[in-house]
Parts: sequence; structure tokens; C-alpha cells
Amino acid sequence: MDLDIEFKKLIDNCSFIFYATTFEGQFLYLNNFGKELLGITEKEIKNGINVANYYVSPEDREDLLQQLELKNISDNLEIRLLDKNGKIFTGHEHSLVYPDEAEGDIILSLVNDISEFVSLNLNSAKLNLELADANQKLKDAYNTMAQQEKMAAIGELAAGVAHEINNPLGFIKSNTRSMTKYLKMLTSVFKEILKNPDLEKIENTGEMDFVLSDLKDILKENEDGLNRIAVITESLKRVARMGDENVKSDFDLNQAIMDTLNIAKSQYKYIAEIKLDLGEIPLVPCNGNSINQVLLNLIVNASHAIESLESKEKGEILIETSLQNSLIKFSITDSGPGVDPAIKNKIFDPFFTTKEVGKGTGLGLSLCYDIIVQKHQGRIWVENCDKGGAQFTFTIPMYKV
Repeated sequence: MDLDIEFKKLIDNCSFIFYATTFEGQFLYLNNFGKELLGITEKEIKNGINVANYYVSPEDREDLLQQLELKNISDNLEIRLLDKNGKIFTGHEHSLVYPDEAEGDIILSLVNDISEFVSLNLNSAKLNLELADANQKLKDAYNTMAQQEKMAAIGELAAGVAHEINNPLGFIKSNTRSMTKYLKMLTSVFKEILKNPDLEKIENTGEMDFVLSDLKDILKENEDGLNRIAVITESLKRVARMGDENVKSDFDLNQAIMDTLNIAKSQYKYIAEIKLDLGEIPLVPCNGNSINQVLLNLIVNASHAIESLESKEKGEILIETSLQNSLIKFSITDSGPGVDPAIKNKIFDPFFTTKEVGKGTGLGLSLCYDIIVQKHQGRIWVENCDKGGAQFTFTIPMYKV
């Protein structure tokens, strides 16, 4: 095959493979770059060495021939060739069928080196897989710690709830002992009456008057105590109900606030007075289990903020709800020290905490952010009050998202 001298000079000085072969694969021409890369000599070309010997996969050559038979041209076909050192050279092959008077139809091919590009892609893919794996491990660690945070909060609340239930149980138990004693006395009197139906006078009637009066008070106390226990347990059942965190249903936010205050009473009752300004708001479509977690975290955080002042006087926690256009708004304001402006933008970051080591994981507000923003497409933010203290506010849309 004869090539124009100027064209041959140009091709021989290019950094890509250019060659001509018969359809059977016999080399007719190979430029200098190709000779150097593949380790082929001019003598081997004259002896009829076959290009198929250098394809890593015979299917690559077969794909090329099929495309050329269909449309006389093949573009950007990825092939792999073996270089002179036995290493794989990856390239994009561009070929066409060229009619030659001496040889008949021949194949002219140009192969660009994309080995580095492929290597970079492979490395990038590997890094992406490693990054995805690391990200998944981080998510798993976060979810594990978040679950531990919830369990720790539940454990702390359980102790408080047990204390709140123990108080009425204590006087119910004491009252029951008194009732047992009084019943014995009354039983003795009734037996005397049965033995002496004509008995005109019963001794110690003054003591009987006291017993009957005290029994009335005891029964009223027991009823109040049992009602208190019922309120706590019903609140606990509503707040602690389990379910799919992705399922949203109509939720009574005001009732949830009251329930959370009932079960978290031990956290704030010696620290702060609770003031409520709960507006007339409709049921909101959300995941109640998750919102309960937010309410609990914010109420407990508010009490901890006030406690940090170490004041002898009780602080104040104001909880408000309202409907603003298509948004349900909740805010909780405490009389604590407020939020340092230097950390205001970090306060919802995972693992960020102002508490001492061992006093918390730093996931409480991060969980609140995830639940409100990520799961309910709402907003949550914090502001310092003019008179001191901090106000945490969140809004969630009235429509299902």
C-alpha cells in the first residue's frame, strides 16, 4: 500500500496508532507510534503479521468487522490491545473501509489511547464505592447512636415516670392499710349488732364517726391517685407508641404537648413553671412518633438550660402553638442563658453539644432537625430573646409531603 509521503510523515509523528489491514487482519501499514507501542517491526509487517494477534478479546475485532460490513465505518469502538510488554492498552478505534486498487477493500484504523482515562474512571468508581461505603457506615453509626440516644432518653424518662407514679401509689398503699384497720373495727361493731339486735347504745360512737369520715377522705384520695396514674400511663402510651417512621397520619399536636409534659414532669417540675398558650390548630398530617421525639428533646433541653443557671428560683418555660397560613407553628421559650451567637449555626449539627463529656451525645437537636426538615419538609430555628433565654421554633406544612 502506497501512502503520500507528506501524509506518511504526518501520521508517523502522531501519538496515536494508525494502521491499514486487509479484512483478514494482515497488516499493510503501521505508523511509528504503533510499531513502538506494540513492538512490531517493519520486517514482521512485510511477513504478514496479523493484527488479531494483538487484540485482548477476539470479540472486539469481530464487533469492528460487523460494523464495517453494515455501514463501512466504525466510530469510538472501545478495544483492548496488548503492548510489547504484555500490558493492556485501551483505545477508541475509528475505522473505515477504503477501496485500494492494489489490495482491494482495506481497513484504515486510527486508535486513540484512552488507557489513562479508563484508569481514572476506574479509580473514580473505586473511590465512589469507598465513599458510598464510608457514607453508609457513617449513617449506620449515626442511626445506632440516635437509637441509643432515644433509649437513654426513654430510660431517664422511665425513672421519672416511675417516681411520678410511685407518689400516688405510696399514699394509696398507706390508705389501704388504714382502710383494712377501719374495716376490722366496723366488722367488729356489725358483729355486736348482729348478736344483740336490741342493742340501744354502741360504745365509742365518736371513734366510729371519725372512721366513717376518714374512710370518705381515703376513698377520695385513692380515686385522685389512681386518676393521676391513669393520666401518666395514657400519656406514656400515646407518646411511646411505635410505628413506621415513614407513615404519616393526622396528629393532635396540642394533645401531644400535654402528654409529653405529663411524662417529662420529673425533668422540669423542680426547675421551671410551665406556661401554655396553645392555639386552636387542626390535626396535622405527620409521623406522630417522630414529632413526639422532637417535643421531648426540646422540653428537656429547655429545662437543662434553666438548670444550668443554678438559680434558687424556678425559671419559666412558655410553649405556644398557632396556625399560620398553611403551616403549624410550635415554639418553646425558656428563661435560661440563651444560645452563644458563636455556636448558633452549629447547634443542629450532628454530635455538636455544649454539655460536658458523659452528659449527652450531641444528637438531640440534630435528630430534631432531621425529623422536622428532612422527614417533614419543615423548618426549625433558634433565636435569643431580648430578656434572655432562647426560643426554639419549628413549622411543618399542613399537607402531606
